[in-house]
Amino acid sequence: MPFVSLMCPQCAAPLPRAACWRTVTCSYCGATVSRGAEVVRAAAFREAWLRVHQAVDLPARVVSVAQGRYGLIAGLGGGESSQVYLAQRIHPFGERVTLKLARTDNADAALQYEAEAIRQLQSLKAAGSAYFSLRLPQLVACGTARDGASPDRHALVLRHPTGFWGSLADVMRGHGMGVDPRHIVWMWRRVLEVLAYLHDNGWQHGDLCPEHLLVHPRNHGVQMIGWTRARHGGPGAVQDLMQLAWSMRMLLAGQAASGDHPPPLPASTPAPLAALLLAGSEDERWCAQHGARGILAQLGEAAGQSFGASRFVVFHPAATPALL
Repeated sequence: MPFVSLMCPQCAAPLPRAACWRTVTCSYCGATVSRGAEVVRAAAFREAWLRVHQAVDLPARVVSVAQGRYGLIAGLGGGESSQVYLAQRIHPFGERVTLKLARTDNADAALQYEAEAIRQLQSLKAAGSAYFSLRLPQLVACGTARDGASPDRHALVLRHPTGFWGSLADVMRGHGMGVDPRHIVWMWRRVLEVLAYLHDNGWQHGDLCPEHLLVHPRNHGVQMIGWTRARHGGPGAVQDLMQLAWSMRMLLAGQAASGDHPPPLPASTPAPLAALLLAGSEDERWCAQHGARGILAQLGEAAGQSFGASRFVVFHPAATPALL
């Protein structure tokens, strides 16, 4: 084996043996020296690369989108136009993603539109963008999906929001008698916070039904999904606010919420909260006057009047979908 002597690049003094694997300080000139990547042997690097890649297990169905390959793990839902899957990127350091696979030509266009809307939302540079960008969907890839068996279709790949249990529609199915009004407060508040940011920047979601609101039970979080009707500009802010208040009423009503009739407010709903829900879901002028920030402030006051000082109440969403 050849003898290797390590020397300080600044003063040429000999360096200790530890310089082979970590950063050291030259005892003569005080320079901080770290071994460069250029001295890594190509054969050793190749061996390590092969070991890591051989450890990847391929799932039964693999879909290629853009430059990535994704293994489908489980179905998360869907409708007539698209199917949604939990998937994982085929890579030694693969991440979990949400993969939306189009079923029709119309869905192809809708997914492309949604991808562009998400790109624009994530490119906002307004105050609070660093915080709210983490509470909005994050695009991984968008393009034609190929699996070698089914016809090629368009796909949208999003970073999977870990810890979210399911949608508020799933919560409704598990709470036939309705959700405790105390939980309505934090659910409503979480979405209003993001809506205030979106509306301030001219964006509207356009479809805030319970199916498009994911819940994080442990952290009391709610995330908006389903951005195919998102718009920049226009009068959609009031629509967002009314749809959201309507969804909160549906959660309170449970099985009593049906059809297009206004969901009934249970007798257990405190009067201040009930009044706010009625105004937010039925009074268009009131919503336009107060906006997301105004409703958020009034919700804080109504919660204080109804339940007293804020405190964390454990939320059990019921056992329909699994925690992913």
